[in-house]
Amino acid sequence: MKHTKLADKHIFSNEGLHAIETLCRSSSEGIIFCDNEGKIILVNPRAEEMFGYTEEELLGERIEILVPKESKSSHTSLRNNYIKQDAEPRRMGVGRDLEGLRKDGKTFPLEISLSHITGDGEKLIIAFITDISIRKENERKLEEQRQQLKEYTSELERKVKARTSELEHMNLGLQSQIQERKLAEEALKESLQDLKKAEQEILKSLEKEKQLGELKSRFVSMASHEFRTPLTTVLSSANLIARYTEGDQQDAREKHIDRIKKSVQNLTSILNDFLSIEKLESGAQKVDLVHVEFYELLRDVVEEMSISLKEGQEIVITGSATSITSDPHILKNILINLISNASKYSGEKDKIEIKIEVRDSVLIHVTDQGIGIPKSEQKELFGRFFRAGNATNIQGTGLGLNIVKKYTDLLNGQISFTSTEGKGSTFTLQLPLTSH
Repeated sequence: MKHTKLADKHIFSNEGLHAIETLCRSSSEGIIFCDNEGKIILVNPRAEEMFGYTEEELLGERIEILVPKESKSSHTSLRNNYIKQDAEPRRMGVGRDLEGLRKDGKTFPLEISLSHITGDGEKLIIAFITDISIRKENERKLEEQRQQLKEYTSELERKVKARTSELEHMNLGLQSQIQERKLAEEALKESLQDLKKAEQEILKSLEKEKQLGELKSRFVSMASHEFRTPLTTVLSSANLIARYTEGDQQDAREKHIDRIKKSVQNLTSILNDFLSIEKLESGAQKVDLVHVEFYELLRDVVEEMSISLKEGQEIVITGSATSITSDPHILKNILINLISNASKYSGEKDKIEIKIEVRDSVLIHVTDQGIGIPKSEQKELFGRFFRAGNATNIQGTGLGLNIVKKYTDLLNGQISFTSTEGKGSTFTLQLPLTSH
C-alpha cells in the first residue's frame, strides 16, 4: 500500500525539499513529520533507530503508534489542540517525564520539541526527539551513590562512637587510645572527603549532560524558526512562478527564482552552522596543516562571495601576497563567515575593506560600514546564540562568530574586533606564519 510522503505534499521546491532531507539525514536527533491528521509522512534514520521501525513501517501510521498505551488517549487530544492553535515552537513534557514506545514493546525516556510549517492550506507538524536514557541512568547512579554515601557515613560514625566508648572505659594505655581515636577521626574525614569528591564528579558529569541536552533543544527550536522564513519564501515564490506562463513574463519568473536561490542559500548556511558546531563540540574537527598561498585563497573566497553581496556592495583587498602553514578548509570557513557578516550587516553600495599585514604573524582586517555592535553587548559577541539588540531583524543563527572563535583557536590564532554602533566594525584575525 502506497503511503503519503513529505515529497507528495508539493509544499516545497526541489531545493527546499533537498535541504530538509539533508538536515534529517545528518541530524543526531530523531525527526518526524506528521500531517494535520497525525499521520507520519517522514522519519529520519535516527528516529528509526530510536523506535526500532523502518520508515516504510511508519509511513501512514498515526503518531500514537510510538506512544505507550496508557498515554495514547491524552496524546491524541493534545495533538488535536496543538494543530488547531497557531502555536509557537515549544517543548513537550515540561515538569513531567515522557516515554516513547519501541516496536518491541519496550519504553524509553525522551524529550520532544514541536514546531510546524504551514503551506498549501495544510499545517505540517515537526517533532524533534531526544533519547535521554543516558541522563536518566546517570541520575539513578547519582541517587545510588548518595544512598551509599549516607549508609557508609552512618556506619563510620557508628564505629567511631563504638570505638570511642571502648576507649573511655579502658584504663590502660590512655595516650595510645587517644591517638587511635584521632586516627579514626582523621580516617573518617578523609573517607568523607573522597566520597564528596566522587559525588561532585558525578554532579559535574550530569550537569554537562544536561547542558548539552539544553543546547541541542535550544538549537532545534532556533533552527525550526529560522527554517520557516526561507521555506515560506520558497513556497510562495514557487506558487507565483506557476502563474507566470506567458513569454513576456520572464523577468517576473527570474525575480522569484532568485528569491528561491537566496532562500536555499540561507537554509544551507543554517545547516552548515549546525554541522560545524556539532563537529567542534564532539571533537571530530581535525586540523590538516599544509602550505597555503594566503592571498590566492582570499581572492578565491572573495570571488565566491561576490554573487551573494547586496546590490552595489564592493570588496576591496589591500596588502601583499604571503604564504603560511595552516588548514585551508578551516581558514576558508573563517573568511567566508567574516565577509558574510560584513555584507549582511552593511547597507547596499557600502564598501567592505580587507587589509593584509605581514609581521611576525599574519593580520587580516575585515572592515565594514554597517550597523556596528552596541558597546554594552560587545563582551557577549562570541557566545553561542548571541544576537545583538540592533540585529534582531536580520536573519542569523547567532552561531557564526562562536564557530569562528573555535576555528581560530584550532589554528593557534586570535580574533578581535573594534566597533562603533551606527558606523561599522573591524574584525582582526591574527594567524601564525606556521601553526603547530
